[in-house]
Amino acid sequence: MPGLKRFRSRGVRALVLMTSLCCSRVLATAAPSDAPPDLPREVTIRQLLQVARDQSPRYASLRTRIEIAEAEVVAAGVLPNPSIKYERWDLSTQRNTMFEGRLQEQVTMEIPLLIAGQRGARVEAAERQVEAAQAATEAEIAGVNFELWTLYLKLLAEQQRVEALEEARGQLARLKNIVSGREQAGNASPYDVLRMDVELKGVETRIDEARSEVENTAGRIGEALGFAGWKPRVVGTFGTLGVTTDVNKLWRHAEQMNPELDAARRSEIAAGADVERASRERWPVPALLVGTTWTAKPYGNTPYSGLAVDIPLFDYGQGGMARAEAQKRAAILERQLTAARTRKELERAAALLERRRRTLDQFASEVISQIPKLHRMAEDAYRLGKGSLLDLLDATRSRTAARINYLDLLEAETEAEIEVLKASGLLADRAERAG
Repeated sequence: MPGLKRFRSRGVRALVLMTSLCCSRVLATAAPSDAPPDLPREVTIRQLLQVARDQSPRYASLRTRIEIAEAEVVAAGVLPNPSIKYERWDLSTQRNTMFEGRLQEQVTMEIPLLIAGQRGARVEAAERQVEAAQAATEAEIAGVNFELWTLYLKLLAEQQRVEALEEARGQLARLKNIVSGREQAGNASPYDVLRMDVELKGVETRIDEARSEVENTAGRIGEALGFAGWKPRVVGTFGTLGVTTDVNKLWRHAEQMNPELDAARRSEIAAGADVERASRERWPVPALLVGTTWTAKPYGNTPYSGLAVDIPLFDYGQGGMARAEAQKRAAILERQLTAARTRKELERAAALLERRRRTLDQFASEVISQIPKLHRMAEDAYRLGKGSLLDLLDATRSRTAARINYLDLLEAETEAEIEVLKASGLLADRAERAG
C-alpha cells in the first residue's frame, strides 16, 4: 500500500499548510496595528482641536464620567420594589387552641411609600451631579486643549528653526562658492575653503538635531490624543496672538468662562442638592401592607390591610446629614480656593506676558533690525579684500543665532499668551477663531 501512504502523507502536509495559513491570517487580523488612523498629515490648531474632540480616545475616556453620572439619574428615579411575604402555620398538637382548622396560610404585600419627597430630591441631586460631572469634564478637556496648544506652538517654532538653519546652510553654501572662487584666483588659502566646509557640516548637524526635535514633538501630539504613530506637521502663522494684559478685563471673562471656576460652582450646587436629599432621607418611609389569611379544614378567608413605619429612635439620618453638610462646606472652600488660585494665576501670566513682550520688542528693534546690515557689510568687506573669513563667518553666525533667538523669544511670548487665555477661559473662543 505505498500509494495510499504517499497519499496520506501529502494530505497531512496539505492540512498542516492550510492550518498554518489560516492561523497566520487570524493572528494578523487580531494583532494590534501601530499604523495611525485616517488622520490628516498637516493640521492647523483648529483642525487639531477638532480631531481631538471627534476622534481622540482620550476625549472619549473623559466623557465616560458623564455617562456614569447620567446613569445615577436613572437609578434615582426608580421607585422601590414592593415585597411579598408568605407564611404558613400547621397544627402540631392534638387540640387546636390557636385557630379554626388544622392549617392557616397568609400572603402579605408590602409597598413602600415615598411620601416625604425622597424620590424628587434624589433625582434633583443626581441631575446636579450630572452638571458637575459635565463641568469637571470640560475643565479637564480645557487642560488637554492647553497641552495641545503648547505642543502646537512648540512644534511650529521647531519647524521654523529647521527652516532658519536650512536658510543658514544655503547662505554658507553660497559663501563657500565665493571663497572657492577666491581660492582659485589666488586670493584665499585652502584653509579658508576647509574652514567653510567645517562650518557647513556643523550647520548640517544642527539641522539633523532640529529635525529630531520636530519628530519628537510631533509624536508627543499623537501620544497626547492616544494615537500611536500619528506625527502631524502643523501649519499656521507663527506669531503673537495679541492677547490683552488688562487683568481686570481678563478676570471678568474668567468669572464667566473659566471652566475650572464653573466646575467648582457646579460642584457646590450639587453639594447643596445633596444636603436637601439627605434631609428628605431622614424621614422614615412608611409601607402599606395588604394581604389575606385563609384556613383549611374548615376553609376561611380574611383580607386585611395595614401600615408599617420605622421608629427613628436611634438612627434618624444624622450620619447622612453630617456627611452631606461636610461635603457642602468642602465644596464652598474649594470654590473659593479655585477662584483665588485662578486670579493669582491670571495676574502672574499677564505680568509674565508683559515682560516677554517687552523683551521681544526690544530684541527686534535693537538686534534683528541690524543683522542684515551687519551681514552685508561683512560680505562686501570680504569681497573687496578688506575683511577676513572669520569676520564673514561671525556675521553669518550672528545672523543665524539672532533668528534662532528671535524664534525662542516669540515662542516664549506665545506660550505666555495661551497661559493668559487658559486662565481667563478664552482659549476655546480663540481656537474657534484660529486658522
